Amino acid sequence: MIFNVLYYLPLILIFIAAIISYKFNKIGYILTIISSIIFFIFTFKIYDYITYFYLIAAIVWIITSLFSITYSKNYGRWLSPMFILTVAGMMVILYSTNFLIFITGWEIMSIPAYLTVAINKRNDTEAYVFMFFSEISTILIITSGVLSFYYTGTFSFVKINNDIVLLIFAIGAMSKMGLTPFMISEWLPIAHGSAPANSSAIFSATMTLMGVYGITKLALLSDVSLYIGILFIIIGIISVLFGALYAYISENMKSLGGFSTIENNGTILSAIGLFVAVNNTILRTFILITIVIYAMAHSIAKTGLFISIGYTRSEYFSEIDNVKNNENSLGKFLILSSLSGLFPSLGGLATWMVIESFFMAAFLHGALGVTAIIAGSLIAMGEGFATAAMLKIFYFTNNGSKKHIKYENHIILLNGIILVLLFIISPLIIGKYYISGIPSVFVFNGFMIESKFSNADFGLISPFYIFILILIFTVVAYIIFRKPKIRVSGRWNGGVENNEYYNSFIYSNNIRLILKNILRTKYENNQLIQTVDLFWLVMIDIAEAYRKLAKYTAYKIMNSSISMYIIYMILAFILIIITVSIIY
Repeated sequence: MIFNVLYYLPLILIFIAAIISYKFNKIGYILTIISSIIFFIFTFKIYDYITYFYLIAAIVWIITSLFSITYSKNYGRWLSPMFILTVAGMMVILYSTNFLIFITGWEIMSIPAYLTVAINKRNDTEAYVFMFFSEISTILIITSGVLSFYYTGTFSFVKINNDIVLLIFAIGAMSKMGLTPFMISEWLPIAHGSAPANSSAIFSATMTLMGVYGITKLALLSDVSLYIGILFIIIGIISVLFGALYAYISENMKSLGGFSTIENNGTILSAIGLFVAVNNTILRTFILITIVIYAMAHSIAKTGLFISIGYTRSEYFSEIDNVKNNENSLGKFLILSSLSGLFPSLGGLATWMVIESFFMAAFLHGALGVTAIIAGSLIAMGEGFATAAMLKIFYFTNNGSKKHIKYENHIILLNGIILVLLFIISPLIIGKYYISGIPSVFVFNGFMIESKFSNADFGLISPFYIFILILIFTVVAYIIFRKPKIRVSGRWNGGVENNEYYNSFIYSNNIRLILKNILRTKYENNQLIQTVDLFWLVMIDIAEAYRKLAKYTAYKIMNSSISMYIIYMILAFILIIITVSIIY
């Protein structure tokens, strides 16, 4: 009994923190940090990869709470309780052992997040869009829970010999993750762009992580399914390409972060799809490790990205003050390097593991082999767009608010250092079967990670040695060349002449011109007059088609004609009989 109370102590503390924070927000954030630390200590188990999600969430909650102590003072009393209640909902999800508790946590997480967006913007549109897609996800997850009960006789998370439950749950989670086809509404970037930076951080880093956690949990309980796996891969790849593309051209910094989240979540969903489709135990385990490492890199780095944006106290690139800070720049450089999939950061390792997973799956031949080689190549292409988007963030936000706080610079630097340290020690948290060494070239046992789908290794990487080599070459280059001289050259605006200074819009203009058929970029006398989002054009077309269909239905069927009502009831009755017969 005492153990059970202690095990759930973090949950008790987090709800107490939410209540206290209305009056004493700093105490609330400190209690959130304490409960996150205790939560990690009580729940994390080495090599039990589903518990790695608990570690990821705890790190994000600690970092964002530290940042919030100074950041949220400009938002009055409402932000801290909404922020902490959102975290509390996520903690309930991670504690859940059945669908009922999971759904309860899902709603506790979503409702305060909706209020955060609504109160911050005082505009119905963004908040309603957020809540609409949140409730779609809730309905689908409830449906999957009911189906699970039908097939297993319990709401608990148990082995399910049916892949329909996984499919419906995943579609619901995709809504929360902002993935295709829900990406078409762009609700996730809209919501993130409308929330305070600390809330945007937990939306991107851990709210979407709850969807990843749920899909992964059910994938572990479901049978291998080639077709559902390939479907997940296709949806993920589309999300990767368009998420990275729209991040590159976005001028709202938090929306850029939201599109980047779609790109990262698309990669994770593709990896989950590969896990679901592959029937090779060694490769499946490596893919599972890849999923949690990539989720860890994405969540921690995305937290740092939104904190960096919040540090500027601006929403758009054009609003940033010209105040620089070296500590801030170094931390942000490490964070954005991770989101770009570059070494020596955890994101670099995660990207390597994802691409290795897909290229290994190519050797399995058949439809999965072809899908894997194409998907791996497209993920690599998406990483190129992502790198360009992160470079845009670094270059055009390499400043801070004139009212910047040194404490926040420490948080940003700490975030970047955590990503590098996790990269260096990553062999300690990856299964021993995939760890080795080559002592003959002074890479000792325990310092090398192997990718493999059989007893032989496929690829090799040594995080510690990569870090040491990069450090040595950096120091040597600095000693030889010192600080590089700045060379000024004329700007290039994608071939379009105008009188503006080089800015973030011009930086992305080349891709607007190259993809003008997708982005509907229009120019007149070499001047930009309009850029229309293709996704919104599709949304409008779908809405108009639905409106016409509803109008036609109303006029033809619901037209006060008794004969039409009788036909409608007979058809509905027949359909119900057929449905019940199929189920039973």
